Amino acid sequence: MTVTRDCLACRTTMQRGFVVDEGYGSRKVAQWIEGEPETSLWAGVKTTGRMQIEIETWRCPACGFLAEYAPT
Repeated sequence: MTVTRDCLACRTTMQRGFVVDEGYGSRKVAQWIEGEPETSLWAGVKTTGRMQIEIETWRCPACGFLAEYAPT
């Protein structure tokens, strides 16, 4: 099943893409993390034991609007 999304600003069909999360020689798709951020001395923020979902990013080719979704 092909998923499409329409722009919330101008109703044009959007293009799917992703936002890169870079760190110390690695690249991955950005993720949505459940809950409020808590500082971690070693990792920047704590993520252990929290729901983590890769973020889908959609861009409107007509107006440039970006929309992010974290489907389960």
